[in-house]
Amino acid sequence: MCANCAGKSGAARQGSSDRAAVAEALSRCSRLLVTTHARPDGDGLGSMLALHLAAAGAGKDSTMLVPDAIPLRYAFLFEPQQPAPAERFVELADRADLVVVVDTCAAAQLEPIAQHVQPRRDKLVVIDHHITADDVAATVWRDESAAAVGVMLAELLEEMSWPIGPAAAEALMTAVCTDTGWLHYPNTDARALAAVGKLIQAGARPDVLYARIYQGDRPQRFRLLAAAMSSLELHADGRLAVITLTGEDFARTGARPDETEDIVNEPMRIGTVEVCGLLVAQADGVTRVSLRSRRQVDVAAIAGRFGGGGHARAAGYRDKDAIPGAARRLIAACTQALSRTQG
Repeated sequence: MCANCAGKSGAARQGSSDRAAVAEALSRCSRLLVTTHARPDGDGLGSMLALHLAAAGAGKDSTMLVPDAIPLRYAFLFEPQQPAPAERFVELADRADLVVVVDTCAAAQLEPIAQHVQPRRDKLVVIDHHITADDVAATVWRDESAAAVGVMLAELLEEMSWPIGPAAAEALMTAVCTDTGWLHYPNTDARALAAVGKLIQAGARPDVLYARIYQGDRPQRFRLLAAAMSSLELHADGRLAVITLTGEDFARTGARPDETEDIVNEPMRIGTVEVCGLLVAQADGVTRVSLRSRRQVDVAAIAGRFGGGGHARAAGYRDKDAIPGAARRLIAACTQALSRTQG
């Protein structure tokens, strides 16, 4: 579930939050560029790939671009076709009639292409389901009730009669299932399940996908998980779990930065834990913070206090301080939020 929710808070001030406008723009365009956020996750990558495949099947000239490295667990989705790198954004965006950004409406999440996005705002379309948003595109379709952008696209592509073949179905299944914790997070609803049912009919294989995504870890990633678990601290009478990963942890285990995905969820196995925070040291001295909540605390509100955002149950932000200082602020903010809820 989105580990990349770290954009600047605020409602999109301009542009149309309109599904029909997005459908019209997609139908009208001839050359399409599809991209997603930095530190891409399953929803962003799966939604991007599915839209690209469906657009190509509908006769569009479509290209994908990812502004960051693709995590190892999702690399199989892009065999043999690889998305273009961030360095080609200006070239490809200027060539395209339409540029579609999926799974973020936050400028901070578009680094390193953010500086090139605003000048091309008039041809940008955003499809997103996060609470936090910036004014980055002329046309915006945000649906905070959707469990994943994959759900939104599954519905939209069906409505437009764009083809969803087995590869696109598996991409959308990846999007929906990774953002719902394989259909066990609180955001799993009848709408998400209906989308999954249709994707299975279209050729998606949930058992195969699960094995490829969650049962193919490198030993280095497993050692990184062990390092995170060994750092576990419990606060607020066991209702808050805090885990950390330092530069030394990555060096010792040989794990990659993208292999932290889902580690924040592990302490939620503890029955008393209501909120979990994962703090990861970055090479530039900044601390990346990921937050998860069971049901009582709005972690998007906590992240918003520090310039981040996301969902009520999954959010994140970047703290300019090193882990010790970032941890103190996180613990104070979460303890305060937990004090306002019933234990």
